[in-house]
Amino acid sequence: MDYTKSYKSQCDAACLHCGAALAQKQGAGRVKRFCTPDHGRLWRQRARALGFDV
Repeated sequence: MDYTKSYKSQCDAACLHCGAALAQKQGAGRVKRFCTPDHGRLWRQRARALGFDV
């Protein structure tokens, strides 16, 4: 990891729900984890059903 650049620009994340590759936007903000808001809702719903505190 290059500490002179932001973590977000070096992140090669995939959607936690479907596994699709995600392109990160430059600048401040959180790392993108889901390709659509619906996939985020479905992932959290499934995690709650399995007993995780999300």
